[in-house]
Amino acid sequence: MLWYKAWLETRWRMLLPAGMIFFALFTGHQSKGRLHFGPGSMLGVVGLFWLTAPLTLAGSGLRTEAPFQAVKGLHGSTYFTLSLPVSRLRLFASRTALGILETAGILVAVCGIAVAVFPELRGLATAADGFRYMATLLLCSLGYFGFSTLLSTFVDQQWQVLIAVGTIFLSLWLGVSGRLPRSLDMFAAMGPASPLINHAMPWGAVALSVGAGIVFLLAALRVVQARQY
Repeated sequence: MLWYKAWLETRWRMLLPAGMIFFALFTGHQSKGRLHFGPGSMLGVVGLFWLTAPLTLAGSGLRTEAPFQAVKGLHGSTYFTLSLPVSRLRLFASRTALGILETAGILVAVCGIAVAVFPELRGLATAADGFRYMATLLLCSLGYFGFSTLLSTFVDQQWQVLIAVGTIFLSLWLGVSGRLPRSLDMFAAMGPASPLINHAMPWGAVALSVGAGIVFLLAALRVVQARQY
């Protein structure tokens, strides 16, 4: 029941990131044997649009989620959800796990459709590089997923979105300005330093993102268990 309820609240939210990623792909794909952008630039744009997926699907803590808009405070069936005979740990874990699965589902669907629709993309790298690229996108998004989840536990959805988007652009600026080592730059890992270009996993950026995501999720769980709704 917990999984089904969370699915009903979040299923339509999957459309926005999928649509934005397809827009980036259609804008930058090959035309008459040429790329509108260089491979690294195109992948960087796709990576930036990709981060709308974890941001959109990170959830709203234990609150009921509005399908199409950000809202303030508790609403909908939040109190019903909190009254269910389950622990907050189980409730939070189910919502978080579903958000990660939905994010992974979008990634697999978009990449599969992109390869089928744009045969020229298959010429960029091998199938193994493609799988490594998908793994990089998913793992590099976990840090932002965890941060947005933490925000959801103590701010309204509107502020959650604004602060998370600001953090994404701050991270982008740190990488572009050289203030963040390239080996730890998640945007470089999803773009010019991705497995499709370098044919190797960017382990530094992946480790940073996964570690930050775990810390943020544990902090979010702590807030959820202590907060009085």
